[in-house]
Amino acid sequence: MNSAPNQPNNNNNNTFNSQPATGTQSNPFTADLKGEFTSNFGTNTNAVSQIFKDGSFGGSNNKKYIIYGIAAVVVLVLGWILLSGDEAVDTETAVDDAAEEVGEDTEAGAGEKKEDAAATDAAASTDAAAPADAAAPADAAAQPAATGSISLTGPENGASLNYDETQGSASFSWNGGPGTIVFSRHNSMQPEVMRVKVSGSSYAFHHPWPGQWFWKVESEGGASEVRSFSVNPPVRRNVALTAPAAGASIAGTGGVVSWTEDKGVAYYRVELNQGDDWSNPQFKFSSAGAQVQLNGVPAGQYNVRLGAFSEVSGRWEFTQPIAITVQ
Repeated sequence: MNSAPNQPNNNNNNTFNSQPATGTQSNPFTADLKGEFTSNFGTNTNAVSQIFKDGSFGGSNNKKYIIYGIAAVVVLVLGWILLSGDEAVDTETAVDDAAEEVGEDTEAGAGEKKEDAAATDAAASTDAAAPADAAAPADAAAQPAATGSISLTGPENGASLNYDETQGSASFSWNGGPGTIVFSRHNSMQPEVMRVKVSGSSYAFHHPWPGQWFWKVESEGGASEVRSFSVNPPVRRNVALTAPAAGASIAGTGGVVSWTEDKGVAYYRVELNQGDDWSNPQFKFSSAGAQVQLNGVPAGQYNVRLGAFSEVSGRWEFTQPIAITVQ
């Protein structure tokens, strides 16, 4: 039990204070005691000393006063104890409430920390998984997924064809889906003459020119075998001069030059030249038939030849020149 209840305690707001009871402040217990103690008690805290002034302890009245005084002191002490107990209860309740609030805050904070930790763990898991995912495209690029091997179907290895512009394109085919067809003049496939990306499984080579060729098809799954094919020179048109004969004479105006025809010829041309340079012959006479008539050729010694524009080769094909005399 405290022996100095009159010391102020601002933290607990204690009802006992250091101010005298005769002032405007009153003891909270005096209102309850006024009904029983109306003489020298009340708000005067010196009531006990007054008892000793009125007499000794020997008289009955003094004994009553002493008993009453002791009872008052006991009541005051019990009141202080009860009040202190209530405050203690209130304080304990406040502490418990505060503890519960702190606990709730702590649990909430722990929950938030758990959520933050879970988010951190999830982020860490995502970050940990990211390098593997990021590495996947690089691996896929380094090792492309196989889509099936390419097997060539045609033409057969070593096949040959004649150059002929009256025919369609040369056809190349394979099994295994889209790819890139590669052509070269060497079996090493270097250097490449042509590389074409194909969306299907066949390719039409428009009139490959004469010579030896090699080809293969590449795809994401790898490359096919290398095959060869050859293109023969176009078959010449079978035409020949029939008149005049070599060394014969012909009129410069009205003389007739004739020849044999062949299919696949668009038209013919007779050329006369006094030298061996046929880049710019002196006279030219064209016809869609089998003969032409000379006109305005001066007399002299000439070489003559017949040209046929071949639809097969797409160019002029000439006979060997012969010497004639123009009169």
